[in-house]
Amino acid sequence: MRADAECHGHAKPLRMISSAADDAPIALDLLPDWRALLGDRAGRLEVEMGSGHGGYALAFAHERPERALVAIEQRLKFADRLRARAEHRGYANLVVLQGDARLLAARLFRAGSLAAVHLHFPDPWWKRRHHRRRLVDDGMARLIFGLLARGGLLDLRSDVERYAAEALDRLEAIGFLNEAGRGRFAERAPDEIPSTREKRYLATGQAVWRVRLRKP
Repeated sequence: MRADAECHGHAKPLRMISSAADDAPIALDLLPDWRALLGDRAGRLEVEMGSGHGGYALAFAHERPERALVAIEQRLKFADRLRARAEHRGYANLVVLQGDARLLAARLFRAGSLAAVHLHFPDPWWKRRHHRRRLVDDGMARLIFGLLARGGLLDLRSDVERYAAEALDRLEAIGFLNEAGRGRFAERAPDEIPSTREKRYLATGQAVWRVRLRKP
């Protein structure tokens, strides 16, 4: 499924808003009909931004069949491979999209509609000229906050402590509540699903910094 596969036009005039990131108009009436695609599971829709090799997405679909996940991956090869594996296994609760989550999110989901957003090991992009590529910048942090429902979860994991700490400060500043207490990283939950990369870290003992925040 491509990002525009479930967008349907209407004869009535479109209600438009503008994206703060690029001023491109967003047609609210052209948002995907997730309930038609996923049924009642769309009521607690979760999103993984940057699904990589797909370890988390596939495990989520297998272990949590009563819930639905939309996995967004920018690299075409990885997205196609994950989509093929999901279809082969018959996972009707997993939708794989190829594209940049920073641009697609506002065009795919209504404000206050998401139960959780998962960001696992985003690239820190250390060079100043690359900072605009960071997934957790001020604009994206505000967008995620707006897309989450009240009580919705932001699940961020990183293998770079400085990046995780900077992201935590930014996210708490815009209003997220920290489950572990302000300024603190979370412990690994017993039922946490590891990503492909995280499985290697769990085997080798490499540190992972976890942030679990809620929208009040």
